[in-house]
Amino acid sequence: MSAFSKEIRSFLVVSQSDSIRAAAERLNISAPALSRQIQILERGYGTPLLIRSASGVELTPAGETLRSEAMRWMEADTRFTRSLAQAAEATDLRLRMGVMEGLVPTLVLPLQDRLEALFGHVELDLTVGTTRDIIDRAEALDLDLIVAFNMPRLTRLIVVQSEEYPLGVVYAPGSGPPGDGPITLAEALDWPLCLPSAALSMHTRLMAEILSVRVNPRVRFSSNSITALLRVLRQGKGVGFLTWADVCAEVEAGRLCFRPLAHRRLTETLSVTICRGNSLGEATGPVIREIQDLLAGMGT
Repeated sequence: MSAFSKEIRSFLVVSQSDSIRAAAERLNISAPALSRQIQILERGYGTPLLIRSASGVELTPAGETLRSEAMRWMEADTRFTRSLAQAAEATDLRLRMGVMEGLVPTLVLPLQDRLEALFGHVELDLTVGTTRDIIDRAEALDLDLIVAFNMPRLTRLIVVQSEEYPLGVVYAPGSGPPGDGPITLAEALDWPLCLPSAALSMHTRLMAEILSVRVNPRVRFSSNSITALLRVLRQGKGVGFLTWADVCAEVEAGRLCFRPLAHRRLTETLSVTICRGNSLGEATGPVIREIQDLLAGMGT
């Protein structure tokens, strides 16, 4: 349940979008329906909130003021709701965290052990998905903290650390290009490919690099699930392109090989991000430090 009208919540999404149509797609409603919601707000406040043009929308001075006030209202409401829940639950720490799927075994599981050693009982409410999935949860005020690739700059999010992770070639031992060390993209493309689908943020740049080699790639498998990609790669079905953060546990266990791409700088930016209005309070610093320590131990 939200204490705020759908018109206010929709207005905030519009204020972070390039157009009414783009905001409507994020809210899963029609553009005319969203325009009516904004018009209701404008009639209620007696002033225009948006300037509409062929190039998109921008906020009027009144719209800017409303956005700032609404963000403050929602953050205060989140703190109040969380304080009530914490008083009722008697939980030493409750962490609502959004992460990329590939980080669950290497980051999330050891993080929970560390936090339990620090705080006692820990309730971890974990959201796993694509960057877009996680951002949607953050905008709904459902997350305290995010560790994800290629995060956009949004007013509700505070990036506290970013690290570049190069993409490398990944395959099962004995089921990919011979040798070790850096490998060219052209060598990797001689093998059947297991690729991230368009739902994952790396897809567009990776496909642009593949097509620049001017070969017709043989795609055997694609998925928006890192877990599914790793499973298929372990079976020796082809080669993939992932970051060390996605595969380090598999490589260290001897189930997969990871080789850097030679002569190319394809990277993913992994960010640790705090959501404004989160419920962590004084636990924020210790939680962030444990995450940073675990990421440093993974390497790049």
